[in-house]
Amino acid sequence: MKRHILYFFLFACIPLLQAQNTELPVADSLVSDDQQAEILYNESIAFYEGGYLDSAMRRLNLVLMRKPDFYKALYNRGQISYLLGDYPGSLKDYNAVLDIKKTDKAYFGRGLARFQLGDLKGAIEDFTACLETNPNFSQSYYYRGGAKFKMGDYQDAKDDYTRAISINNDYAYAYNDRGSANWKLGLLEQAQEDFFRATILNPTLASAFNNLGGVKKDLGEFEEAVTDYTAAVKVNPGYYIAYNNRGTVYFALEEYEKAIADYTKTLELESEYILALNNRGNARYKLEDYHGAVADYDEVIKLDPDNASAYLNRAISKEMLREDREACRDWQKAFDLGVEEAGEYLKTCKKD
Repeated sequence: MKRHILYFFLFACIPLLQAQNTELPVADSLVSDDQQAEILYNESIAFYEGGYLDSAMRRLNLVLMRKPDFYKALYNRGQISYLLGDYPGSLKDYNAVLDIKKTDKAYFGRGLARFQLGDLKGAIEDFTACLETNPNFSQSYYYRGGAKFKMGDYQDAKDDYTRAISINNDYAYAYNDRGSANWKLGLLEQAQEDFFRATILNPTLASAFNNLGGVKKDLGEFEEAVTDYTAAVKVNPGYYIAYNNRGTVYFALEEYEKAIADYTKTLELESEYILALNNRGNARYKLEDYHGAVADYDEVIKLDPDNASAYLNRAISKEMLREDREACRDWQKAFDLGVEEAGEYLKTCKKD
C-alpha cells in the first residue's frame, strides 16, 4: 500500500526553491544564548525554505545546543529528521516535544515515525491521542487506518478511512486505501467504486488505476482491466508492477506475446522481480518456447532456491525438451518443497 505523507511543519508550507546562498551569516557571539538560538532558528527556516535540509538541520542542532527545551526547534528537527529518513532521530525529538507540550501535531509526527519503524501499535496509540486532541485531524484517521491495514485489521482500517473521507471528501488517497480494505474484505463492487473515485479526484494516482485494474480482473472484466493498467503506466512509466499485472491479463486472454512484452518491460525496470520472471516463463511455455521458459525458471531458482513452483514448471518444460533425467530431479525437488502435484509426475520417473 503506497503511502502519501502529509506534514505539519511549523515552517512555512511553500515549495522548496533554489536558494541564492548556501550559507547565512553566523550569529553574533556577543549576544545571549537565547538571542543566538532565535537567530539560528530563523536561519534554519530560511535554509528549509530554500531546500537545504542538511543546513537547516545543522542550524537546529546549534539552536538546541544553546536552548535544549526550544519546543519549535525540537519539533522542526523531528520533521526534518523524518524527511531525511532518520526515523529514530525523529522519534527521539518528538518524545522530547511531548515531554514539553502535548499537541495533536506532535502526536501525529511521532505516530508517523513509529509507523516507519514498524511499531504499529505505538503508531495507533499516537494517532488516537492526536484524534482525542483534535477529532477533525483527517490525516490521523488515514494513517491509523494504514497501521490497522498492515496488521490485517481490514474492517477497522476501512472505518478509519471512511472517517478521514467524512472530514475531507476530496481525500483521493483515503478512497484508494479504503478500496484496498474493501478488496481484502471481498467487497469488490465497493472497492471498484473507491478506486474509481480516487482516479477522478487525482488522475495522477497511478496506484489507484493499478488497483482498479486488479479488481476488474477479479471480476472477469479483462479488457477493462487492460485499459486501467495502461492508464497506470501512462501516469507512471516506471511502474513495473502495473506492467506485470497487465501481462497477467494478456496471459488470461491468451495473448501470450503481449504478455511476454509486458513481463520483459517489467524486468527491464526491475531485473530481479521473481514474479515477472516466473510469469514470462509460463507465457513462453504456452508459445512452446521451452528453452526460453527453462531460462526464466533458472533465473527464478537462482534468486530463490526454494521456489517450488519454479522447479515444477521447469521440470514440465524439460520434459517437453526430452530432458527426462533433469525433469525428474526438478519434480523431486518440487515434491520435497511441498508440491503434492509433483508426486504424480514422479511416478513416471525411472529409478536409477
